[in-house]
Amino acid sequence: MTALHELTAVEQCAALADRTISAVELAEHYLDRIDRLAGPLGAFVVTTPELALREAAEADRLLADGPRPDRPLLGLPIAFKDLQPIAGVPVTNGSMAIPTQTADIDAAAVGLIRAAGSVTLGTTHAPEFGIPCYTETAVVGRAAVTPYDLGRSASGSSGGAASAVAAGLVPVGHGSDGAGSIRTPAAVCGLVGIKPGRGVVSAAPAHSFFAFSTDGPLARTVADAALLLDVMAVEHTTGLHEVPQRAGRSFLAATAQPPRRSLKVAVWTDSGLDEPHPETVLAVERTAALLDELGHELIEVANPAPWDPSGVDALFDYIAGVVSSMLTGLPPSATSALQEDTRWMLERGDRLSAADFVRSITALAALSSSLIAGLRPFDLALTPVSNGPAVPLGYFHTGGSEPAVLRMLRWSAYTPLQNTSGLSAVSLPIHVTPDGLPVGVQLTGARHGDERLLLGLAARLEEAIGWPERHPPQW
Repeated sequence: MTALHELTAVEQCAALADRTISAVELAEHYLDRIDRLAGPLGAFVVTTPELALREAAEADRLLADGPRPDRPLLGLPIAFKDLQPIAGVPVTNGSMAIPTQTADIDAAAVGLIRAAGSVTLGTTHAPEFGIPCYTETAVVGRAAVTPYDLGRSASGSSGGAASAVAAGLVPVGHGSDGAGSIRTPAAVCGLVGIKPGRGVVSAAPAHSFFAFSTDGPLARTVADAALLLDVMAVEHTTGLHEVPQRAGRSFLAATAQPPRRSLKVAVWTDSGLDEPHPETVLAVERTAALLDELGHELIEVANPAPWDPSGVDALFDYIAGVVSSMLTGLPPSATSALQEDTRWMLERGDRLSAADFVRSITALAALSSSLIAGLRPFDLALTPVSNGPAVPLGYFHTGGSEPAVLRMLRWSAYTPLQNTSGLSAVSLPIHVTPDGLPVGVQLTGARHGDERLLLGLAARLEEAIGWPERHPPQW
């Protein structure tokens, strides 16, 4: 008999709607798995069993009257990333330096997911204020790790969400991505991760990172990710830095529609920093071969926006300026409780002038323009997600004289410019190393609004490879 967590999220929603399973039964199944398996993974901050069972019982009551198309996630369990306001649920922001907060209202994307009928299981582990590309905090006391190797990082900042989904502790995960924070965790945990284009999902009420950051889904299948994205998407501008997107047909529907023509795909593996890792090169080559078999045109090009020292400084100055703004007025006693990477960014940001900060935005805008211009002759780009598989715990803080933040960028250099440019991007679990570690590839849309094109193509690649059949030992 198929265990409940082996069903995809789409299948679970269908089974809930036709009353094959109950929402309470499904919630209890996941709560039991979390209780037995979550500890070593470092995936959760808090669990909310009483809230989950109460919401599940209400879902069953509503489903007793028949399917509810207006609430497409009715009865589906989910956990929310520990960085967004969640009404009635404590959120720590991954930090011991500020008080835990329990909001009265949900953040926009969180509220849309809950309004669609989801059942709240708790919050997933995120690093302090979402800054590092690894997830380890004093709040949880252990790192979030990839279920494929408990000695290796689940990346960040959506590391807890990725670990939980990959291990079958939640059917889909809520994440957010300001420089790769959905895509790199998805890549190292063998998942699909979507960084929607600017304006597809609202960042309200707090427009963090000037809308560089956006909420998005992590899932085992392309369709599951599209299902969650459908309920998170918005049709109108809600903030100064957001770009409205036309709704059109659903993202889930797009997964059933392969591209109707041959696509022109730019391919590169160079980031401008370190040499590309052999396993990431193999992942890109494998994907290119599959796309060629599907009838698309692959063209190797030079990276149109490689990192150089001025670009690196601009990125760090920008993030540091945001951190300094966020933590203005923090007393010395609280500052000492910040994690090393946060303190490094805070101290850098406090040294910046307003002119320095504006120059960082200008430099990042120029790099983004180079990326957009370089993609103009193409339909999409194929690149690595990260420079190698999951790294050992402590990797970013061991060896060498360079700061940990630079080591992080060397590993995650392929993802930030999709945020600064506002382009959509999808991480796909294409490859596995000889020792069983997942490696992802990234598809980047050449134009704003390309999510449906990427999802249709991603679903064809999923069909060709069959990656939903891969699972870690906890499965």
